[in-house]
Amino acid sequence: MRRAGSRRRRMSDSPLRLALISHTDKLSGRSEALRRVRGGEVTLTADSLEAASGENAEFDAAVVDSSADAVRAIAAGKHVFVGAPVADSLEEAEALLEAAQEAGVFLSVGGLPVNVPANRVILDRLSSGKLGEPGLLRVHCWSGESSRSLASKLYGHIDLAIRFFGSSPAELYCVARGDQSYLQVHLGFAGGGMAVLDFSDRLPAGQGYDSLSLVGSSGAAYSDDHHNTHLLFAGGNPAALIDDCGDGLLDEVQAFVDALAGEALPPTDGEAILTVHRLLEAIGRSSESAGVLHDRGGSYEPA
Repeated sequence: MRRAGSRRRRMSDSPLRLALISHTDKLSGRSEALRRVRGGEVTLTADSLEAASGENAEFDAAVVDSSADAVRAIAAGKHVFVGAPVADSLEEAEALLEAAQEAGVFLSVGGLPVNVPANRVILDRLSSGKLGEPGLLRVHCWSGESSRSLASKLYGHIDLAIRFFGSSPAELYCVARGDQSYLQVHLGFAGGGMAVLDFSDRLPAGQGYDSLSLVGSSGAAYSDDHHNTHLLFAGGNPAALIDDCGDGLLDEVQAFVDALAGEALPPTDGEAILTVHRLLEAIGRSSESAGVLHDRGGSYEPA
């Protein structure tokens, strides 16, 4: 089996060569943003690794949007940074992590709300005790992108709730409407903390919107995606132009590159990934039964 260690000495002496694999409409902006990554350079861009297979360009690691491209990168023995939700099901996530382990490559997850600068500040305030114990988290996510999987809708903010409260919820409940075009998720944590997340993809096509508020025992915080937003009113539905400077991508990829520049290959945080996917699987079951599920040592079951 070819291990990643044989490539590490060269990567520490020269920039890490990155393949950027993303939707065509995002390639230009993301490629420009990643020019600011220290110790790495984008040497290949394409809308899929399959389409890039004939390109005469070598790379050490791939930054990809989809689990399908993550699978291709791992099969080629490349380290991979994949956008959340990693996979659409718990089984697919388990298979992806097992493949990465067998190939000896590092897998990192990006596109997480916790890495948005405003949310990092909130997490820092929680960790330092300035907000006290988290009591209530409210998250609103509204999107114009329909027909997305449950994982793609909720992964990032489920991960965020776990990080804010410092543990998995003790119980959960989900209400779904319109073939999951609207979801409201309730998470109950030990000690009385609660998170309420609602998601709708019934907006007109275009940029979505998200916001969150956190009430702690000695303070509160709020964040939304209004960073560098310009509203346009030109008849019809109002539209917003939102740039990517506040989405955390640059910092996430920088951390990925820095991790690979170390002396030893960093471990993939597979348990964190699987914890979120176990919750998503339980949320899916709750949405179908409209019942409360309780943590029974890692699995969620009815009372």
